[in-house]
Amino acid sequence: MAKKIVPVLIIAALAAGRVFAQTDFEIMPKNTITVDFGPAIAGVAIAGMGYVTQEEEIQDIRTSGFGLSAQYERQMHKRVSLVGRFVLLGGGMGITIDEGGARSELGMHITSFCLEGHVRYFPLKGTFFLDGMLGYANLSSAFSGDLAFTNNDTGISESESIPITIARNYVKFGAKLGWRIDFGNPGGFTFEPSFGYCGGIGLGDTIGENLARQVKGNVEAVDKLFTIFEDFIFIGGPRVTLSCGWRF
Repeated sequence: MAKKIVPVLIIAALAAGRVFAQTDFEIMPKNTITVDFGPAIAGVAIAGMGYVTQEEEIQDIRTSGFGLSAQYERQMHKRVSLVGRFVLLGGGMGITIDEGGARSELGMHITSFCLEGHVRYFPLKGTFFLDGMLGYANLSSAFSGDLAFTNNDTGISESESIPITIARNYVKFGAKLGWRIDFGNPGGFTFEPSFGYCGGIGLGDTIGENLARQVKGNVEAVDKLFTIFEDFIFIGGPRVTLSCGWRF
């Protein structure tokens, strides 16, 4: 069923692009405000992490997720617009890690927010656009529970109860293609589907490296887990946008 929905959306968007193309720049609506349901899809992906994680040390993951996003677009030219976008994504998580017989039970609350700047190009002066993005992102995780690790100084297995919060900053970038569809004359209710990919360059030590330094131990499994989070969920990875809003 899902495989049929995407082609239908694309065909409908292309048809709408022919019927409701951009009008003269002087009189066309130049402002668009939308909210995006795409982060809710990412929340579902977070909840499914326990099924896709392949690391042998990670025995169990219990997750939940949430997300929201809003953006403002300003038409600068009949073919070019600028977009400011805010994204908030988070989740609660419990994990069980077994490294060499040392068993850890951890609770984590993870939150990320992104501030993005987009440039859009409308090559056909219609609804279809190409989008390039550059922005800033922050990922923060609050750990709680009992962490088992091997002490780097003594080589002895230890366990420690941890209430620790660690954050990391990123330069974020990405690209996508999509359609800004008006239902009727240009302006009013707007639907925006888009598909793309984004990534991030982490600044400073990873969250796993910060955690290892604070407990003075080897927590490689946690570092591997956060690499997955950064590359595919909270910072980078494929993105589907399903936005609704108002153009005026």
